[in-house]
Order: sequence, then C-alpha cells, then structure tokens
Amino acid sequence: MDPEEPQQLRQRRPGQNSHVLPANHPVNILYRVGVMGGSLYGLHELKVFHKVIHSPDVDHQWFKIGLAASIAISGIKAYMELYEGRMRKQKIDYKNYKNATHAVLLFFLVATAAFHISLWGAYGGPKTILINILFGYGVLLQFMLLVPTWIQNAVTFVALTFLLQEYK
Repeated sequence: MDPEEPQQLRQRRPGQNSHVLPANHPVNILYRVGVMGGSLYGLHELKVFHKVIHSPDVDHQWFKIGLAASIAISGIKAYMELYEGRMRKQKIDYKNYKNATHAVLLFFLVATAAFHISLWGAYGGPKTILINILFGYGVLLQFMLLVPTWIQNAVTFVALTFLLQEYK
C-alpha cells in the first residue's frame, strides 16, 4: 500500500482515520453484541446477581456505597446530556465542564472500589477483578456505545430502580 500523498493528508479532518470502521458498521455492532453476550454469560456462570442479593459473604454496606456512587454518576450523566446538551444547546466536553468530569471520575473510583470490596468476601481478589471487568467493559461500556443516550438514561433509571427495590 502506497503512503498517502501530502495533499490527501491535508484534506483529511483531524482525528479521521481511513482504516477505522464507522460506529454503526455491522462488524462493530456484532462485536459489541458478542462482547455483551459473552460478559453476561460469564456473570451468569459466576452467579453474580444471586450472590449479590442473597449471599452473606457479600459486604452489603459497601455494595450500597457502590450503588449510591453509580446513581450519582447516572444523575450527572443525564443532567449533562439532557439539560446542558439538549435544552441549553451547550457543547459537552472536558474544557467546558471540568468539575462535572472530575466528579464523575471520583464517583467512578468510589464505585469501583466499593464494588470490589463488597464482592471480595464472596469471590476473592482475582474473580472480583474479573467481575468488575465483565460488568464495566463487557456490559456497561458496550451498551453505552451501542444505544442512543435517551435509551441509556431510561434503561439506567429502570435498572437502578429495580436493583434498589430488590436489594435489601
């Protein structure tokens, strides 16, 4: 393959790569659905939902802290996307919303640590890390990249409401 001509390089927009598939390409969608399916199967095989709800080995106080941090993240996300982005027509980026970005990062660290601590008694260290990766990368991230933001916010609201009602 010949290197691109300088003229072609100048015409390309910054960040544009000719070798990257678009987000809605069938291969990308298939990959995301496959990763989600595999991750959900792994979480099912590890019986994560059952143990979180019923196991005395799970530290439920730390799990509640993780849930609270997750609710805070979803609240900030919904506010930024729906109110600031859609209603006020503001550009949502790090430069304009540093405090909100830092708050989400802090809540993300708190949630990750809290879920890790809460599951440690039931699964031990390596499996707890695996569960966090399966859920965080395999389910949450793939879901966020696959569906539009209004569906993300609705599903997050329903899922967290259901989990809060089921969790005692």
